[in-house]
Amino acid sequence: MFLWEQPLQRVLNRENLLRTLEVFEILDPVKELLWAIRFLTVIPLGKERDLPPERMGIVMLWYPVVGLLIGLCLLVVYVPLVRGFPTGLADALVLGFYIFLTGALHLDGLADTLDGILGGWNRQRRLEIMKDSRIGSYGVLGLVAVLGLKYLSFHEIGGYVPESPHLDSLPDSLRSLQGSLEVLKSDIAVEGEVWGKGLILIAMPILGRWFQTLAAGLSPYAREEGGTACALVTHTGLKHSLATAALPLLLIGYFYGGRGLIIIFILVVCLLGQVAYIKSRIGGMTGDSLGAVNETSELLFLMLFYVI
Repeated sequence: MFLWEQPLQRVLNRENLLRTLEVFEILDPVKELLWAIRFLTVIPLGKERDLPPERMGIVMLWYPVVGLLIGLCLLVVYVPLVRGFPTGLADALVLGFYIFLTGALHLDGLADTLDGILGGWNRQRRLEIMKDSRIGSYGVLGLVAVLGLKYLSFHEIGGYVPESPHLDSLPDSLRSLQGSLEVLKSDIAVEGEVWGKGLILIAMPILGRWFQTLAAGLSPYAREEGGTACALVTHTGLKHSLATAALPLLLIGYFYGGRGLIIIFILVVCLLGQVAYIKSRIGGMTGDSLGAVNETSELLFLMLFYVI
């Protein structure tokens, strides 16, 4: 055994890793990041701890970062899948893994939102339906439509996205990133179309979580009695929404240049319309409606590549 292997094994030991995470959780930013990861994924990092409600705005600041982590996980899973299976099956499996990794959290919110907003005759009844654990016909139809369209859009998107980042509109100081990405691309030995779809897998979760933050910052919480996402929505303001824009804007601009920024502009306009409609139906945002925003934003992001 090499001299460095024994210390490495001690570090990688599960108990030591959890103890290290507990130490890091003393720092507020890390504490909120771990909380966001636990909430948005099925990854069990550290122990479950309650955060003060006023810190939930800070949690939302980490949402795009968690989206980046999710996207990197999807890329790591997608490369071996596309090597071992036909492309259509690999695409379906990576989207299935995406659902597993997030615990179907946002899909559940989409179904509940559609059932409530389309099925209730007044605000109170709509909120009651959304709180019901049973799924109705609108929810089922919405899930089938969104999942089907997301799969078809992702499966056919290879010829509509660049095979490498678009650097023409970026300063020279940022173009050094190209070398690092090219090395990674050659190391994992993926074809151009697969790499282009891999970049989509990274960008899509980032945008979905950013738009959740935007929707929360633009809306009050809908339920008077509170709920799961009450602290998240109540303590997220426009300043949080604007602060979280940095990561998605930089990455989308880096990956897709001006075309990507046009797509983001269209998505923001669509989001404003969606938020206004939801507020007109239930008076604000809930955790379910944030999940619906995530799913519709990701789907629109994929579909816009076919027309922009």
